[in-house]
Amino acid sequence: MVVNIFKKKSLNNPPERVCLRLKKLRLEQNKTIEEISQKTKIDKKYLKALEECRFKDLPPTIIYQKNILRSYVKTLGLESEPFLKQYFLEENIIKKKNTPQKNKQNWLYRLPEIMKYGVLFFLILILIFYLVWQVKKIVDPPKLIIYSPQDGLITDQIQLVVTGLTDKGAFVSLNGKNITHNEEGKFEEILDLQEGVNTITLIAKKKHGKTISETRNVVLKN
Repeated sequence: MVVNIFKKKSLNNPPERVCLRLKKLRLEQNKTIEEISQKTKIDKKYLKALEECRFKDLPPTIIYQKNILRSYVKTLGLESEPFLKQYFLEENIIKKKNTPQKNKQNWLYRLPEIMKYGVLFFLILILIFYLVWQVKKIVDPPKLIIYSPQDGLITDQIQLVVTGLTDKGAFVSLNGKNITHNEEGKFEEILDLQEGVNTITLIAKKKHGKTISETRNVVLKN
């Protein structure tokens, strides 16, 4: 005999959740989960999930959920339709309550992942800038600063001291002759002048880079 256990409830006294009612009814009939599982051929883990209101652990498709609930209720000798209606009504209410909160907190949930990729992007950006800077240092010509002499200098001294500054590791030549510099890039060389206008050409070059040159005109008078 099928019994309808639903009774009208006032708004101030709503019925228990369907999962709690099922467990309560099973215990009242002194039936175990194992007995229900044997009769319905449903895995015990799904029956326990149903009784413990863990609906997310049930098979995801609606048809399977209906079959599990219908078979469970049938073994208790009860009418299944009221239970099905209550089950899906509760599920819809729970989903509506949880969905906005989940969407609202979604960015907070993904914050560690966002930070991880942000840090990774920042490190890659630094590496790219570093590589560009290193290539630029190799390709660009070295600096070449001439401290003396000044262009257009007129002197009566036969010898002239040429001083200046270049990059460390650069090759420097004075009128085609290679000259040396110290660890700081400073160089100093004595040049013999000829009477009249003397053109002084300094060239600095890196091993794999471009060259740079500076020219000074110095006049030796009698």
